[in-house]
Amino acid sequence: METTFKLKAKTLSIGITSLGFSFIYGVNAAEMKEVDSESQTHFEEVTVWGAKVSSSSQQLGSDDLSLKQADHLSDLLRDIPGVDVGGTHSVNQRINIRGLNESDLDIRLDGASQHANMFHHIGNLTINPDIIKSADIQVGANSVTSGGLGGSVYFETKDAKDLLRSGEQYGARVFGGYGSNAYSQGSLTAYGLLGDHFDGMVYVYGIDRDNFEDGNGDETIGSDGTIGNMLAKIGWDINDSNRLELSYDYYRDKGDYSPRPDMSGSANHGLSDQTLLPTKYTRNTYTLGYQINNGSRFQLDSTLYYNQTEINRDESNITVGWPADRLTDNTATNTNTGANVKAQSNFTVLGLENQLTYGGEYNQQKSESEYGSSYNMSEKMTTSALFIEEKLYLVPSFSVTAGLRYDYSQRDAVTGDDSFDQLGWGLGAEWAVTEHWTFFASSRSLYEAPELLETFVKYQDVTTLDSNVKPQTGMNTQGGFKFRYQAGKHFVGSNFTVFKTQLDDYLVQEYQSSTSGYLITNDGDAEITGFEASVNYGYDMFNSKLSYSKSDNENKTNDTPILFNGRSSDMGDSIALNLDYLAVDIDTLFGWSSQWVLEEDNVLSGTPTKDSYDVHNIYAQWVPTYVDGLTITVGIDNIFNEEYASHASRTGYARGIDLTDYEPGRNYKISAAYQF
Repeated sequence: METTFKLKAKTLSIGITSLGFSFIYGVNAAEMKEVDSESQTHFEEVTVWGAKVSSSSQQLGSDDLSLKQADHLSDLLRDIPGVDVGGTHSVNQRINIRGLNESDLDIRLDGASQHANMFHHIGNLTINPDIIKSADIQVGANSVTSGGLGGSVYFETKDAKDLLRSGEQYGARVFGGYGSNAYSQGSLTAYGLLGDHFDGMVYVYGIDRDNFEDGNGDETIGSDGTIGNMLAKIGWDINDSNRLELSYDYYRDKGDYSPRPDMSGSANHGLSDQTLLPTKYTRNTYTLGYQINNGSRFQLDSTLYYNQTEINRDESNITVGWPADRLTDNTATNTNTGANVKAQSNFTVLGLENQLTYGGEYNQQKSESEYGSSYNMSEKMTTSALFIEEKLYLVPSFSVTAGLRYDYSQRDAVTGDDSFDQLGWGLGAEWAVTEHWTFFASSRSLYEAPELLETFVKYQDVTTLDSNVKPQTGMNTQGGFKFRYQAGKHFVGSNFTVFKTQLDDYLVQEYQSSTSGYLITNDGDAEITGFEASVNYGYDMFNSKLSYSKSDNENKTNDTPILFNGRSSDMGDSIALNLDYLAVDIDTLFGWSSQWVLEEDNVLSGTPTKDSYDVHNIYAQWVPTYVDGLTITVGIDNIFNEEYASHASRTGYARGIDLTDYEPGRNYKISAAYQF
């Protein structure tokens, strides 16, 4: 997110870090008071390379992403209440919200759907955290404007207008970083105005990874590879309120990787010896976005997109524990082609303020695979939706929101052609009791059609879609309050949400040993309950955030946890603490973050619990006044070298082998960026 603001020379060097404080105090950075009001003769502008991470489960945004020096989505999202990211491997970044994984979420990159069901040992997302401008996270399905069963995550990348400082016609940025455990990365960015109404940006990024060590000092295998990312954008400001933007985003992850990247290196060694597979995981994304912004009266955001994700692996050299008919060079491709449009109109009727949101979505998901030259598969899933949502202010402090959404899904698969639909609804209310307290409550019906089978498995022709299968439906109900209070230099803010998610006719894909195929069917009714709570406190140049999230799930029909890959998907209890202090005199921000995750014993009978853990990080960022555009960031992740695994990652045992995907141990990291 670009944050451009003016500060006196003494505090100019801290501009890049003030982003986090602007969130804490609930104001725009440009509105912050000067630290020393006696001297205001020298002002300059600072542009921040960072990202705003906003979430419905907390009142205030998170800190600037550049402070975290993120190289995996877990670095970006794990401290959001109700959110986790499973996986340690670069090809395995799995966003999880309240125990529901990425296939149950509406995830978009610059408006392009990232929906896929690629392979149970590999994640569906290929996203580079470095170029992200914002991540808007809806924890839970709360609005009919989004179709995700468990919520949504909308990523937006930077463009030239985000990077240009006041008065600039063009600019560039050079970035490099190193992590002791074990990677190096860098990027080059050029951007500028291409006339009175056009702007453009080209961004090139690369990271080179080695095999990391976990907290026990054990080196993993099969993580050594490289990632390259190129993003090009051209924007056209047609007039003051209309903008057209064309972008192309290419991402490639390449290396000799483990057969099962969702498991630890030792697990892969035990299951498949030391076999490594030449792997390429690529994404090509084309988007054409059109926005109208007529202020508070009317806004529109629309996108046409083509998003193709492909896995290519040479599996011909596997000698242990692999199907004989897959010992070839194999490719799986998932393509999303579609469009979405959302408009918002604000108007007054009979003296009452109205906010009307309306639009539609269309997506065609095409799943294809090739195994050597002997087998080809192609399936399609077409989904479309129309929605309308009205927010009516009965009085300025009290509003009621009601919405309708119609979903239609057409499944054209090897298992047969089937269609599903539902007319759903949403209802909510918000009451600002005082200037400090706001209460809210909402309910929304849920819908999800049966997925296509994983693309990178050779079982489509021996898979069965239950003849009586139903779409997964249900209801998400939640309520809570927000509180904010400021007195002088003190600020306190909090957010509390309690929720209950009912899932009727829960959908599963069960492997059938008798047919060596899968059965896609309903598996009873399930329920997820819990809460998210966060408290922020700030004083002068210090700010803090403490959060606690809890979720418990159960398959009510089978009296078991909800399962994913045969293991409980319950995330349990997580506590996060973030502390920041802005040392103005030495141009430096210091920070500390901690996460405590409690043991999760809601697992299948006879299987091990998910272990508790605590992990702590420290960082500092220096932006010297006397070198305009220079930023140096240092940090230590996992300071105490904890051996741990996220509850959203693979854990448990198979064939007597511990599958736990342990996180990297202690990691010293440093990066430098120069923008000119």
